[in-house]
Amino acid sequence: MAMYGVLSTPTLGMLAQGSAFGAIADNITNMSTGGYKSVDTRFKTALVKTFFDNSDVGGLVPFRVNNIEQQGVLNSTDNPLNIAISGQGLFVVNSQLDGTGEDLYTRDGAFELQNNGTEVITGNFRNDGSIDLTGETTINPFTATVDKSFLSDKNGNFVLGWEADETGFVNTAVDPISMRLDQFSFISDSAATTTADLEVTLPATAVEGDVEKFKASVFVADGDLKSLEFVWTKGAKAQEWTLSIAPVEGTSASTADFIFGTDGFLPSGTTTQVDVVWDDTQVSAITLDLTNTRSIGSTRFYTQFQKNGRSPGDLSNFFFDDAGNVKGSFSNGVERVLYKLPLATFANVNKLEVLQGNVFRESVESGTPFLREADLSFVAKLVPFFHERSNVDLGTEFQTMILVQQAYNSAATVFKVVDEMTSVAAELKA
Repeated sequence: MAMYGVLSTPTLGMLAQGSAFGAIADNITNMSTGGYKSVDTRFKTALVKTFFDNSDVGGLVPFRVNNIEQQGVLNSTDNPLNIAISGQGLFVVNSQLDGTGEDLYTRDGAFELQNNGTEVITGNFRNDGSIDLTGETTINPFTATVDKSFLSDKNGNFVLGWEADETGFVNTAVDPISMRLDQFSFISDSAATTTADLEVTLPATAVEGDVEKFKASVFVADGDLKSLEFVWTKGAKAQEWTLSIAPVEGTSASTADFIFGTDGFLPSGTTTQVDVVWDDTQVSAITLDLTNTRSIGSTRFYTQFQKNGRSPGDLSNFFFDDAGNVKGSFSNGVERVLYKLPLATFANVNKLEVLQGNVFRESVESGTPFLREADLSFVAKLVPFFHERSNVDLGTEFQTMILVQQAYNSAATVFKVVDEMTSVAAELKA
């Protein structure tokens, strides 16, 4: 073997173990880093037939293996912007707001809101001081320039999600987009009352012509509440009552006769139609359920009046759920899905290219990403208010460090012996 070949083996051995030391140092340094994935150093034999005028040159060559698929420790937090992945998959982020940048992937769910651009909005202050952007309220108008806030990772990349429609339906066939989540990004439109449930007790001892009135309010199309009275008039027959409607600022021709059973109740599922034309020309058409109304005893009693419908509202808060939905809470009490976080899975996730900031890039060896819904694919569960830390095991790292140190010392000893041998050989030749 040529002299260079004699030196190459221990030299490459020391270089390989030095690289392993570097990997261990990276792992220990990032033990508490969110989303960090540990790296193992493996070795392969390098052997070439000739190297310039030398032959049989060989030794060890190190290569690193990423443990991306290995689960990290989940730590509980009180930050509503934190969400962790328990299982497979990665969050999808993009370097540009409009999605034209590079798609990257991360396990670090310590998200934050990033201001990007402004928007001029016009609206009105409601009587309660909240802001109406729907145009239904016409008092106390204002115009303001507001910052637009988007969900981003710690590197400033924009977190991508599928947008939901007003009903909460998520179309996963389209590309995910950057998620805007400031107060003015969504509104909840008003809705008129269309169904209601009246639960009152009428006195069975009433005589013909007795009247019992019960006040209530319903929503109209613009979100305003309108008041009316349910007027019950005792009929001539036993347990016979007539219901009519008396709107405070409107008219109604709705009337219906009912005969309660000997048990004091109407048949289950009994409904009546309530139609009102209000003085401002708005119209209410309500299906009123009377199943829980009864005629019994000698005392009137108003139990409850339940209705659907709502006033307009704006986004007051948002939160994650374990299905990956980003849900919004609105000032009118509505809660609905705004976006859904996709999880990207790969055929060979450990072959993703590792970039600075604990993000990963698609590579030829990793394969292309497949976007999944966590709750439907069962590849993972998303855990709100938790943060995934690194998957580094300190005990394993120190154990590996001892082995690497011994291997480095062995290679150094061989190098020293070879160096002494060449020195002796040189002296003999001289």
